[in-house]
Amino acid sequence: MSSLLIKNIGALVSGEVQHPLGDATAIYIEDGLFREVGTTRDDADIIIDAQGLVASPGLIDSHSHPTFGDFTFTQNSVGWMNAYLHGGVTSLVSAGELHLPGLPLDPPDSRLFKYLAVLTKRCSDNLPQIAPRVFAGTLLLAPGLTEADFDEVASEGIQCVKFLFYPYGETGDEAQRYVRWCRERGIVVKIHSGGVSRSGVSRPAGANVIMDIQPDIVAHINGGPIPMPLEEIETIVRETGCYLEIATSGNQRRAIDLMESVHQEHAIGRLMLGTDTPGGTGIVPRGMLWNVAMLASRGGITAEEAICVATGSNARAHRLNVGFIQQGKPADLLLMGSIRGSEAKDALAALNMGELPGISFVIAKGEIVVSGRSEQTPPPETLAIIEKGS
Repeated sequence: MSSLLIKNIGALVSGEVQHPLGDATAIYIEDGLFREVGTTRDDADIIIDAQGLVASPGLIDSHSHPTFGDFTFTQNSVGWMNAYLHGGVTSLVSAGELHLPGLPLDPPDSRLFKYLAVLTKRCSDNLPQIAPRVFAGTLLLAPGLTEADFDEVASEGIQCVKFLFYPYGETGDEAQRYVRWCRERGIVVKIHSGGVSRSGVSRPAGANVIMDIQPDIVAHINGGPIPMPLEEIETIVRETGCYLEIATSGNQRRAIDLMESVHQEHAIGRLMLGTDTPGGTGIVPRGMLWNVAMLASRGGITAEEAICVATGSNARAHRLNVGFIQQGKPADLLLMGSIRGSEAKDALAALNMGELPGISFVIAKGEIVVSGRSEQTPPPETLAIIEKGS
């Protein structure tokens, strides 16, 4: 694997929302990892001159719906993962592989869901040609699972489960047992919140359900696509420690309403961002950038903080070893600038104005996967260049 030096960085976003900006102007990458952040090296196999562009961790879509490979059944389209890569997304976290044509959902079948999660996890792990990291194999919870089932999915490396079609209030304390078994095995518990999903058979979940189950992550708290009432959202922010995920496909007014409670409770560290796509909302390659711009321009936080929500905070919520520009971390990185014709001086200023930035380079797993400019954004005013190597 080639070594890579990125120099002349204009601003560096760390991924850590409490300390969002770093002071390094050069980064050295080797064997797919950040080896030196703030390096004084002057040589590597490949040298990129960032020409003053902003460097940030690759975006993590905390709520995607992959099925098998780079094809989405919901929109009958191929190539969506590569398109998201050009939108700056270097990691996709599955919120459930539920879009297989003909997949029986009602009533939910625990055995079927378990083996679907195992199958999609193994398939996704065996797709090295797809550049984004795909954290797939999310188990959709259904009545009747045993502790041995959670042992099995944990042994397969499955990292997340989700309440979606579960019949709340009809199975005694089974849901609470599921949460306990997950926590004993280090598995993240996510819940579909708000009204019914596109499937028409998901179970609505408001504050009472969430307070009863106490998941780790409240998915699309602004709606997927319909949110719970605002007063219930405020209760969750105020009375739980759950991560709060804002989704592209939800109610954007509720996302801004949510931010008022987040600021009151000093809960910025609990924010997450995802797209909840592909799905009925479609394929949205710039969805994560749009989320960041919305928070930066209307949510009362800075662009660098919003980027950290979309990177390090998403990683921390899902316990992933990505999302930070730190020594020893996997090297996923973007070089971005303000788009030609913008009045913004750089990518951070553009996002603070509600504008999307232009992406010049995307580095995933330590390799250059987008070079010169992205296919999904207009070009930035200045393009990074490869000074040495190819």
